Amino acid sequence: MSTTGKIFAAWGNPRGVMRDQMNAGDIDGRALTFILIAGILLSIANLPNAMLQGGLTDDAASEPAAALIAARFFQVAIGALALALVGLLVAPLSHLVARAFGGVGSWATTRLALSWSLMTLVPLALLSGVLLAVGVASDTTWLVEASFLAGLAGQLVLLYVWSGSLAEAEGFSRTWPTMLIMAAIFIALYGILTLRILA
Repeated sequence: MSTTGKIFAAWGNPRGVMRDQMNAGDIDGRALTFILIAGILLSIANLPNAMLQGGLTDDAASEPAAALIAARFFQVAIGALALALVGLLVAPLSHLVARAFGGVGSWATTRLALSWSLMTLVPLALLSGVLLAVGVASDTTWLVEASFLAGLAGQLVLLYVWSGSLAEAEGFSRTWPTMLIMAAIFIALYGILTLRILA
């Protein structure tokens, strides 16, 4: 099965696809490859949003379009590296939390679970970016709203696939406790960040 086929299969059966990923060998090499590819594609998916915030203009006095496009490609490269670094920090933390609940996986399988889960987010992130770009270019409100919904669906898919992949990587028999714990952590982090921003 192709990587694209595995991505869509993971949406329905994250544990089974993660099991296949672990059995394929070269766990660290594939984890690094997945997180770098996901970083590049997720950064590209974010370009329409970035261009809205400080983007291309038709003003002749503004920076040349070539300079802005070069800056966006630099942003893609930095985004890929940043995602890889964040992944290298988050994966061990998720492994330590899983260990506290009886997980028996390895550091490598936890890294693979995270990087593979990010790969499964890519199609919805790209769809969200395309909908946003088309919605803004055509001044179509419902496409912009659909972009938001596709992004929200992507976050839910990430939570579901990462929970299933982590449960498989750590040897848990059920996925839902892992999903509840991860959702609680995400909600707590979101709440903390929101309070810090509002304060």
